[in-house]
Amino acid sequence: MFFGLAMSMNSRIFFRCLVWWIFFSCFSGLISSAVVRLDSIEIYNTHEWITEPTVYFVCKGENMTVLPDVTKADTVYTFKGEESWQPLTELKSKKCKRCGFYEKDTFKSDDVFDEWEFCASDFKANGKYILFKEKELNVTFNCEECTSLPAGKVFFPLLSHTLFLGAVMPY
Repeated sequence: MFFGLAMSMNSRIFFRCLVWWIFFSCFSGLISSAVVRLDSIEIYNTHEWITEPTVYFVCKGENMTVLPDVTKADTVYTFKGEESWQPLTELKSKKCKRCGFYEKDTFKSDDVFDEWEFCASDFKANGKYILFKEKELNVTFNCEECTSLPAGKVFFPLLSHTLFLGAVMPY
């Protein structure tokens, strides 16, 4: 009796592992990411009056990326994509992120240049995305892989079916 139960449990575990192995082997390309780099930025005004501004980029739940060269308004700063603080972020599949450009403030909460939902679908076929907010900033991003990311609509049904098969089939 005990031996039969042990064999039944082992076959369930084996089958679940097999299903997951097949899923990740066949569909590993669906869980991909694309590197986003900053090409250029121009800020139109600074919110600091006493010192030079500290401008930074951050996506919710990620580390802040300080842009050390960006210190003056009405100056276009261009980048090679090789700077020590690059890349800015990674976009995974077609999932959007809440991101923004901010200016550190010494006395109160940080000032916001702009906050938006940053999506791989924002990028044009040439891998460029231009963010413009009147009286605040003009930014160009580069992400060559963003246009080739798989659609989230394909990934989630596959994942849910695989989870269903992995959870139900052994029973």
